[in-house]
Amino acid sequence: MYKSTNILVFSVILSLLAMACSSKKSDSNEQTSSSASETELREAPNFEVTTIEGNTVSLQQSLEENKPMVVYFTASWCPVCAKNWPVLSKVYPDYKDKLNFVAIGIDPTDTRDVMTKLAKEEGFTFPTTWGHPDIMVDFGVESQATTVGINREGNIVFQKNKTALSEEEYRELFDQIVS
Repeated sequence: MYKSTNILVFSVILSLLAMACSSKKSDSNEQTSSSASETELREAPNFEVTTIEGNTVSLQQSLEENKPMVVYFTASWCPVCAKNWPVLSKVYPDYKDKLNFVAIGIDPTDTRDVMTKLAKEEGFTFPTTWGHPDIMVDFGVESQATTVGINREGNIVFQKNKTALSEEEYRELFDQIVS
């Protein structure tokens, strides 16, 4: 009896801790947005990836080209990402000469084959890579469906977390870093 009571109390305490942590995390991360006017700019971590098309994309390359960069963290199973893909496919072609863009898969099970099939099925017009959760961690991003804008100096200008954006909203963000 004493042992089962201890187990019950321990389980309740663990449950309460888990609820408190998950509640705090979702409140703070649901749709946060940082922009240059709200916070001090921080330097973006350098990264290099190979797209499903076989091209190399890196922050260093973007800086050498004097182009801003947008990184979109995605996952094949993400419903919010699925809302953003057609919008990004529509907007990206208008900006491909003005900025560098890459959608980086965050799930290690999103292999090159998985992402290639997804890109074909969804009609991606933007460069995409497979699962690189380490890059997401380097950026301090906690979830998929996060859009990060990096200026020509390599500083993060905006970060939109876990949100579906409209065509107008993406155009405003892209215009913010290309001008």
